[in-house]
Amino acid sequence: MTPAIMVLLGLPGNVAVGTSLGAVFASASFAVLKRRGSNTIDVKLAVTTACGSIGGILVGLGIMESLKKARPLVILGKEQAVVQYVLLCSYVALLTLIAAVMIFDLYHNSRSPAKRVGLFSKIKIPPYLRFNSLEEPKLSLLPVVCLGVVIGILTALMGVGGGIIMLPALIYFIGQRTVKAAGTSLLLVWISSAISATGHISAGNIDWPLLGCMLIGGIIGTNFGTITGLKLSGHRIRSYFVYVVVLAVLMVGFKLFEVTFF
Repeated sequence: MTPAIMVLLGLPGNVAVGTSLGAVFASASFAVLKRRGSNTIDVKLAVTTACGSIGGILVGLGIMESLKKARPLVILGKEQAVVQYVLLCSYVALLTLIAAVMIFDLYHNSRSPAKRVGLFSKIKIPPYLRFNSLEEPKLSLLPVVCLGVVIGILTALMGVGGGIIMLPALIYFIGQRTVKAAGTSLLLVWISSAISATGHISAGNIDWPLLGCMLIGGIIGTNFGTITGLKLSGHRIRSYFVYVVVLAVLMVGFKLFEVTFF
């Protein structure tokens, strides 16, 4: 959503981030309510990760304010707004990495594995917590909280809401099945976007008329997406998710190329 606002509507990066986070919070609120009773949300895992996100969000908000005040960059003889250019570069790098990892996984695992085990299960640093939504329920607390810190920074700085990062993170790092990862990531998105959006409101980074329009579309789309997502297999959800990420990479990459060379 954030790169789309920057590329298609031409709004400054900080306003795109703040406005998209407001819309994400509203959509996530509706989606969490729609998933009540579906047994697809691990509240304990989302809240544990969110404990790290709070600190990360404060760091991300501080970085955003520093970028807003920075002098323009000069790239190939052209002045570039620091916030805009840094966000475009960051999105290209981050989304390309996510797409590559998920395409590799889909290509080598046409079916969901018999047992989903995350990379964090190999970290043996006490204390440990048990999460009943996992097939390897015992996890070290430290990497989960550190993941939350990273998610918080990216949420406040890039407006990712957590979903586009948190879904693959829950699948590959934590070891959650895709359907449950989709639900758990929604609750984490709801928590992190609420805190981040509050900070961006205080900083004046919200376009309120645009946010109002996005809320209407977001609620309609969230209703359709939740109903559809609960009926799909994990492999199908990951396949569709990759298409979205690849499209975003192409869109942002084209914009970055355009502002750099033309």
